[in-house]
Amino acid sequence: MALASNSPKADIEAKISYHEGWKELFSVVIGGDEVMIGKPSPELFLEAANRLKIEPSNLLVIEDSVPGVTAGKAAGMEVVAMPSLPKQTHLYTSADEVINSLFDLRPEKWGLPPFQDWIEGTLPLELWHIGGPVIHGFGRGSKLLGIPTANLSTEGYSDLLSEHPSGAVYFGWAGLSARGIYKMVMSIGWNPYFDDKEKTIEPWLLHKFDEDFYGEELRLVIVGYIRPEANFPSLESLIAKIHEDRDIAERALDLPLYAKHRDDQYLKMP
Repeated sequence: MALASNSPKADIEAKISYHEGWKELFSVVIGGDEVMIGKPSPELFLEAANRLKIEPSNLLVIEDSVPGVTAGKAAGMEVVAMPSLPKQTHLYTSADEVINSLFDLRPEKWGLPPFQDWIEGTLPLELWHIGGPVIHGFGRGSKLLGIPTANLSTEGYSDLLSEHPSGAVYFGWAGLSARGIYKMVMSIGWNPYFDDKEKTIEPWLLHKFDEDFYGEELRLVIVGYIRPEANFPSLESLIAKIHEDRDIAERALDLPLYAKHRDDQYLKMP
């Protein structure tokens, strides 16, 4: 595995030195000051291939920039793009695949060994927490989809949300101050089917409630990842996929790995 960046070599090594074990993961680290022309020229990637002693056509590039995608393709390599800015996938059409985040990287598609950490269609994550009063959303959950979501405001959570991929479906546990603790599946992002202009947090509590609970305090413990958000050819196919997400979350949350987090102190409100 090689790291090839337009940044000067010294800057690259300084940055990765802050993360224990990162430097040792790379057989080659090459900076823009070690070649004549950086990306979008293919020279960086070709020099990386030379140092790895691997034919360029046998290498997979993972890139977040348009110049990097251009450089990888010019080097004769296959390229997976992970756009650094949301809703910009149209700029990356020359890539062989465009993914939302590294969660969605499937090495086995490219003849590489698969990751071993997926469990029954879910990816375990370090726990993260988010909460607030339930707010009114777009009004389409119950009316249009038949799926009542308990929306949360994104206000005050920009830093937290920037640490986790948006445009994604997660799952975990939800605590309502006056009602109890429930399984939940949620989306964070800009629903591509509805082309939302604002980022939303839309948890679906997997329980049948007899009444609305707008204004009640809702706390979420996110334990895992299911898939990226996607566009769908029809409303029916979107609904079917959301129900599939529910089924995956229902089953996964019964596994001891996830079930234990039902007792997370964050969910236990006075």
